Amino acid sequence: MTFEEFQNRLNKLNEGINPLDIYVSPDFQCDATGGYPTSLCVNWDKGKAWLQLNESINLDGDDLSRYEQLCADYGIRDCNDIEQYNQILSSLGEDAYSIADLPDEDEDFSINM
Repeated sequence: MTFEEFQNRLNKLNEGINPLDIYVSPDFQCDATGGYPTSLCVNWDKGKAWLQLNESINLDGDDLSRYEQLCADYGIRDCNDIEQYNQILSSLGEDAYSIADLPDEDEDFSINM
């Protein structure tokens, strides 16, 4: 699919959704986007996830179309829970998983100071 088709599908998927309701992971590098800093985004209500470039680091206004197409090539994946989310991250590589994994809903964790 082209990047334009990808964007249209995302727009339709997220129609009527408050952008604040879409989870955006910290950015990471992965082969799927040619090493360009990327986040895994999830619309939990619809159970779908996709890759999105961190365009805020593009201060020079470079052409990102190559990397945008890589996001489109990766597509929109099923993601209904944290386990699937972490599996997607794991498939994207160690950097993605170590930076952006979410604790299992059943895990009990605390912060020690």
